[in-house]
Amino acid sequence: MKKTWVLLAFLAGCASLDKDECRTADWYAVGLEDGARGRTLERLGEHRRACAEHGVTPHTERYLSGRQEGLKSFCTYERGYSQGRAGQGYAGACPKEIAGSFLTGYQRGRELHELNRRLDEARKEIARIKAAITAGIPNPRSRAMELERLEAHTREAEQLEAQIRSLQ
Repeated sequence: MKKTWVLLAFLAGCASLDKDECRTADWYAVGLEDGARGRTLERLGEHRRACAEHGVTPHTERYLSGRQEGLKSFCTYERGYSQGRAGQGYAGACPKEIAGSFLTGYQRGRELHELNRRLDEARKEIARIKAAITAGIPNPRSRAMELERLEAHTREAEQLEAQIRSLQ
């Protein structure tokens, strides 16, 4: 029962381990979870420091073995795409021999994230300009300039939407 509780604590993403967790940890499972989450080797250092306070040393070989296995499920095109699409950073956890697919997906996801960010900005500017026009712009020249800006932002939004569709 304790091992299940320890594993659940790791699944929750705790930053450090308490005394019981350090003493009962299945270091392979800890590494597996950290690898599956794309955590770097610095995470082992965090575990080492947390457990040192309780006189416990992590079993490094088991941790590394589990982490390597976990990285296999993290370092995929789909996971890279998901991370990039969400705008999350990448700390370089994937080993070179399996990083290529992840990085390809990550780049594509980041591109889509950036296009969506730009589209959101364009839409906000369109809404702002429409509100200003609706509120009334007394100067005909200023009104014409705002209408031109509205057209330019609308074209930009349409282009961004087309790029997003092509990437998806």
